[in-house]
Amino acid sequence: MKLKSLYLLLLLLGEIILATNCSNEENITPKITLNAQSSILQVGSKGNSDQILAFTATHPWQVSIDCEWIALSPKSGPAGEASIHLLTKENNLTGEERTATLLVTLPETNIRKAITIRQSSISMLDVAQTSYSLTSEKQDIEILFTTNLASPNLQISPVASTDLSWITLKSNNTKALQEGKVTLAIQNNATHQPRSASFVLQVMFGGIEMPVQSSTITINQEATPIETSTDYSADKQVTQLQKHTLGKGIPLVFMGDGFLDKDIESGRYRQVMEKAMQNFFTEEPVKSLQAYFDVWYINAVSASNSFGNHSTCFDCRLERGGSTLIEGDHQTVIEYALEIPEFQIQPELLNEATCIVVLNTEEYAGTCYFGFNDNTNITNLAIGYCPMIYGLEDDMFRRVLCHECVGHGFAKLLDEYSYQEYGAIPRSEIISIQNQQQTLGWAANVDFTNDKSRVLWNQFLQDERYQNADNYGEILGVYTGACTYWSGAYRPTEESMMRSNIHGFNAPSREAIYKRVMSTAHDDNWTYTYDEFTTFDLAHLPTPIKITTRASDNEMSRPFSPPQFTNMDISNLK
Repeated sequence: MKLKSLYLLLLLLGEIILATNCSNEENITPKITLNAQSSILQVGSKGNSDQILAFTATHPWQVSIDCEWIALSPKSGPAGEASIHLLTKENNLTGEERTATLLVTLPETNIRKAITIRQSSISMLDVAQTSYSLTSEKQDIEILFTTNLASPNLQISPVASTDLSWITLKSNNTKALQEGKVTLAIQNNATHQPRSASFVLQVMFGGIEMPVQSSTITINQEATPIETSTDYSADKQVTQLQKHTLGKGIPLVFMGDGFLDKDIESGRYRQVMEKAMQNFFTEEPVKSLQAYFDVWYINAVSASNSFGNHSTCFDCRLERGGSTLIEGDHQTVIEYALEIPEFQIQPELLNEATCIVVLNTEEYAGTCYFGFNDNTNITNLAIGYCPMIYGLEDDMFRRVLCHECVGHGFAKLLDEYSYQEYGAIPRSEIISIQNQQQTLGWAANVDFTNDKSRVLWNQFLQDERYQNADNYGEILGVYTGACTYWSGAYRPTEESMMRSNIHGFNAPSREAIYKRVMSTAHDDNWTYTYDEFTTFDLAHLPTPIKITTRASDNEMSRPFSPPQFTNMDISNLK
């Protein structure tokens, strides 16, 4: 009886609690509360980006979304705290931000809450083809691409240290969210070596590189076929291009390597020789002193137009592989120079000659050799090897010829560039330059003291006429770094023809060129005075030259191999 009464009591109690709970739930105000979030939620622009929406619901809930590019999990749940994952299914390649609306509803009530979901666009630039194989001829190619950027401004950017000097971005035609194309102008490969370049299409905005770029594109270009000569009848023929009208005549001799019989017959060889001569006289002070020179060119017929296999007249070899060094057969160059009738009458003219060998290639290289001995006496003879860099009319051919053959060859100037990795110049090299070259009046554009009262060009530093910036903005001083070394060697200006092949020759270099011209043209009848030189110099200051080059900024200042002191005896060749 007691057990039955207890059972009825418990049953009655449960019904009372249940009734109370139902009454309480019915009395709760339906509500959805976002946990520390606004009603706008940003999701990642790429596919598989996960975002969490956290909220609290007073009643059982459900979620839905009005787009196909987001997956929701879970889609429903009981009252209380809740978290749902929003997973993007794809990259947003629409080119603009897109939105969707997510609804959280309490089905048992009329309560719902809308959350705006935003996904920013991901920028893309896809190319249709990443590898091209081309013939050696000059040509244009089109690179097709797809992008979601609105009319992007594109440039080509090299991968690693790739040389892009032979590739030019010609035109850019594109519309947002559509296919577009860029046209590349490919220069002919005038060398007998195949070449390759790797680059990306880089998006530019306001002159600034953006992180959006294409996959790596590679262009492979065939070499120019090797050709040979059969007719050597014009070999060693001498032509005088200019006869001096002042002084006794300073010998300047041009010849070419890797040129065929057909190049001489067609007149191309003479055209190259005349252009080389023109380039030699473009910078002051030789520009204003040209009348002191005798200029010849000598026909040189090569067996083939391929370098490095002993089949060219002067056996020129380009080291390549990042090096600009050129080696040649100096003895044969001298033998050809001695074909000049005046040299046969006066062999001693060879001691004052500057011989310039123009290579029949557009490769980036150049090297000068001096320090030739005649019965133990060091002569002024120099041999400069210089290709037609980037083409006969390209300014790089001109400026490198000036650097190598006017600067190093004629005036015996040294390089003014420097590299941090080379550190300080060794004492042994300083002594070698001072004893072997500066005692002869050579290497006048570098010194090994930063004392302005003792440096070789101290007279210019004390002359108020040379205190202001020149026509290139250069100011004379004592600048650290020369002879390729970062410290311990000093140069006169920040930039110059002997540093980055720009801004002409600085005042100490012009002085050295002037001295060489006047001392050679007048022998012992001339004595140098500073006043005489500065009067001439201030009346013939260098001025900027309008240039045309396909070289990049980096290529325009790329250094060359230092001049080579040969110690070669030439007395037995005369």
